[in-house]
Amino acid sequence: EREDARPEYFAGMEEMLVYFEGVTAAVVNYSPVDTNAIRNELQMLGARVRERYTPDCTHLMTPYQQGRDYKEAAAEGKIVVSYAWLEDCLTARRVVPHTEKVLYQPIRDENGVPGMESVVVSVAGYKGPIRNDIRELIEAAGATFNQNFTKKTTHLICYRAESEVYAKALLFKLEGQMLEIVNHRWIEDSVKNWRRVPEESEAYRKLGVEVDFEERLDAEKKLRMDVEAQLEEEERSRRNLQELLEAEERARQEMQQQLLEEESQRITLRGQLDGEGQNREALQHQFSRSRGDIDSLQGLLQQSEASRAKQEQQLLAAEEERRQLMRQLEDMRRQQTALQSQFARSRQDLLTQLEARLNSIEQLRSELDNEAKSHGDTNSKLDDERRAHKETQEKTVLGEKQIKQLQDQLGAEGREKAALQKQLEAERKSRLHILSDFESERKQREHLIKQLEAEQKLRQSLQKAVSTKEELRLKAEEEIERLNQDIQEMMDEIDRLKTFEPPEKSDDNKVNVKLFLEEDIRFLELDPDVSYEELIIAVGKVFIESYVIKFEDEDKHHITLKTSDDLKIAVRQYQKGELQYLKLILDKAGDN
Repeated sequence: EREDARPEYFAGMEEMLVYFEGVTAAVVNYSPVDTNAIRNELQMLGARVRERYTPDCTHLMTPYQQGRDYKEAAAEGKIVVSYAWLEDCLTARRVVPHTEKVLYQPIRDENGVPGMESVVVSVAGYKGPIRNDIRELIEAAGATFNQNFTKKTTHLICYRAESEVYAKALLFKLEGQMLEIVNHRWIEDSVKNWRRVPEESEAYRKLGVEVDFEERLDAEKKLRMDVEAQLEEEERSRRNLQELLEAEERARQEMQQQLLEEESQRITLRGQLDGEGQNREALQHQFSRSRGDIDSLQGLLQQSEASRAKQEQQLLAAEEERRQLMRQLEDMRRQQTALQSQFARSRQDLLTQLEARLNSIEQLRSELDNEAKSHGDTNSKLDDERRAHKETQEKTVLGEKQIKQLQDQLGAEGREKAALQKQLEAERKSRLHILSDFESERKQREHLIKQLEAEQKLRQSLQKAVSTKEELRLKAEEEIERLNQDIQEMMDEIDRLKTFEPPEKSDDNKVNVKLFLEEDIRFLELDPDVSYEELIIAVGKVFIESYVIKFEDEDKHHITLKTSDDLKIAVRQYQKGELQYLKLILDKAGDN
């Protein structure tokens, strides 16, 4: 339901919406109207809003670094911001880091920074959101923001040296006005540290364009270092991948060698099995021979049994004959005893041989059983070797696939490295372009400084000349004061008056002068015997190295004035022709 209630403005802001869905914010110390507006915006983004700070809050939004809510949130390390952070997030349509601007931090006191209440600040050269941020910082610091640069201005935050406001500020400083020309870092550091930082610091004397250029250079340097570190990391990754590929190649070769060794072992085992089969056949043949010996022994035993039966018959016959022949019987008994003992010995020998044969047969059977078991074990080993060989082949195929993937990855990384190198080249060209812009601005600034130094030297030389002519100095100061008042009146009315009606010709024998400087027109009154140096003092704004003074005669010819004699000739033509005013033109040196 919440997503359906969101306006179409939030389309394409999914990442920011996901971020704010995990935000629990407390909005305190704002007016009820502002609190309701901020609450609605946070809830529209998906955040949970609390009226007071609780431990489950992730953000605290407050305009001041005051109160129990701020102290608890700061002590627990929560994110403390002002509404400016949420406003910039909505404008940028993304989550802006809360430490990106000083303006995102709540101010310490609504009365402003101590010592800033007497400061009047004007801004020149800054445009868009940056100008608005500077204005909000000025107001947060308790200073006064002056939309137009006037003599009431005490501080000028200037971006470029080529602006008209900057030239006017330098002129005001030369005239002795208390004016500080600083960059935006001065007001940012004053609000950040909550004290008026010294304007004399070199970091604040630079122009805003120089500060931005230094920040861009630092960012470029940091980006270059990050890119170089990334390239080094990629190079290390590439070397690691190369080493991994080499290790994989070595492992694959070792696996192939192992497979070859296992194949040779399998062939050896096969030969051993074949030899065991031949041994088994020999054992079977020996067993068959032993079986024949046993059969022959059994035949001998049967023969001995038959012989015994015959002997028993002979004993019966001898028993019958015993009655007949006692001596023969005794002999027969002795013979029978001898025969029995011989038979017993032969029988015992035969039984012993038979038992030995049986034992050898049992041993042969056990050996045959062992051979059969070993043959079965050998077959199982062969099966295991076949399975291991198959797994090794699968691993080899998988390793080759991984090697191919790694080679593709290396190729992609090479392309990415080439793209990064192109990006670095483009950034280098952009940096060179920025350096050239900065160099041109530096040259312009050096040129303006040279002009100011020349004007200062001129002023010093004029002051030396004026010291010898006190009366002329007083007149020049009165004229300068009158001209400054006229300029102030023109600045207060409109941006600048383009045209003026010439004053009526006076009767006090004064020379009315109409001075043209680009789009600016100024009117002066001079004595007929005015000198060239006094004319320069009356003009006041002329840079002697950059401009020349020319006189326009009746034929519209422009004659360059270089000395007091040239000026007297121009005054005589003015008096002779009874002109309404003497027309003088300021042209840049070198323009003909």
